[in-house]
Amino acid sequence: MRLEKSNGKHGGYYITLYIGTKENTSFFEAPSESIDHAGIEYIQGRYPMIGTKAKEETFKRLYKNLFIKTTEYQDRIIKHCIGLDYKKKPYRNRYETQSKDEDWNDLVKKGLATMSNNIADNGLTWFWLTQQGVEYVLGKSVSQKVYEEL
Repeated sequence: MRLEKSNGKHGGYYITLYIGTKENTSFFEAPSESIDHAGIEYIQGRYPMIGTKAKEETFKRLYKNLFIKTTEYQDRIIKHCIGLDYKKKPYRNRYETQSKDEDWNDLVKKGLATMSNNIADNGLTWFWLTQQGVEYVLGKSVSQKVYEEL
């Protein structure tokens, strides 16, 4: 599953859903940055391809990612975190830096990363991308199994 956002008229957006070779576009006149409040009936009304609770949850995660803003530097470090600066396919999920790192803590606030509770005496700690964070980097959904294997 993949979502794309394009500008529409009067400040709205066209949100296109891709599942396999099928696609469906719906116009959102004044979209909120989260769609967590919407039930499956509302989402199915706009996107009939969303037929299960699992697809609904994936859709909601990907929808949120459309409205998250990151800096170029944050984009580079989250790609490095999952190994995309060395390979074309993610193969790890970890990044060690200072626990007070502003960029990583901002990613945590946005729901794209988590921070370890263990902080070394020198202030270093580990950060990981959440499943939503991995999906944000890749621009498509990833299964729980694939996420856990990173």
